[in-house]
Amino acid sequence: MLVIKRFSELTFNEAILLWNESWKHYFSDMTMDLNRFIQKIAGEGISLEKSVVAVYDGKLAGFVFNSFRTINSKRYVWNGGTAIAPDYRGMGVGKKLISACLNIYAEEKVEIARLEAVKENEAAINLYKSMGYETFEELTYLQHEGIITTWERASSEIQIKEVSSFDIQRLSFFKPSTAWQTQFQSLRDYICVVGMKDETPLGYAVYKKVYNETGKLSTILLYQCVTDEKKKLQEETVRELVKNAFAPAEESVKRITINIPKKEDYLNQLLRETGFTTYVEQVHMERLIEQTNESRSVKTFSEID
Repeated sequence: MLVIKRFSELTFNEAILLWNESWKHYFSDMTMDLNRFIQKIAGEGISLEKSVVAVYDGKLAGFVFNSFRTINSKRYVWNGGTAIAPDYRGMGVGKKLISACLNIYAEEKVEIARLEAVKENEAAINLYKSMGYETFEELTYLQHEGIITTWERASSEIQIKEVSSFDIQRLSFFKPSTAWQTQFQSLRDYICVVGMKDETPLGYAVYKKVYNETGKLSTILLYQCVTDEKKKLQEETVRELVKNAFAPAEESVKRITINIPKKEDYLNQLLRETGFTTYVEQVHMERLIEQTNESRSVKTFSEID
């Protein structure tokens, strides 16, 4: 018998065991200890009360994480992870979990449901498609290790100014609905900069610098890099924003872009020319949620099969 329960009903020990078991044999190592697990839940705004767990014949079989936000007056939900334990894959557990989530989304008055899936994970993508999700863009992690020798030191018309996230969000060309983990609500200890000419904002970047235990710079993460498409100097603006975010070029560190849209634009072109290579590719999927007046709550241990 397959039944569904809320993730919040699990103990901490059950939760971390289910997480690590369900990600076995995945495309990358997703296992973690309890401290990292708790940090992930808090950092990504995961609602354990509105996330679900599959229980098959009394054993934990899989889960779906959900996180909710209101963006531009619209209610969004993000699937923060669908994972099934190896012994229960291919049994329709994932479909039952997603179906239960769709009921929760309707209850929560969600208008748009989103998720990311690794591009090579055809089984997951086909599952989501069968449940009404469609791919609307591709995302990529690009990576560069070592020093950067290709950036010129020529003067630029673009001035870079550090600002607050509030300043970024007031820009007319601010994009609030980027990939979930790159949105401000998901970030900590980040830096915001604006590229300007004659005090006119032309673009912005959001990034983070990570230091090791000795205080040495080890990694730089670029979350957002956006330009005003109505203005000129887009290519130069992107170049100066990226150079600033990933500075100093002569420092041998790891530089990573996080879920930036994969398209033929100045950002991707510059990074490729600089020597960045693909680390992970994902599809960004979306489903519109139909609003109904019916209550279709997922009860504790409600019987599915």
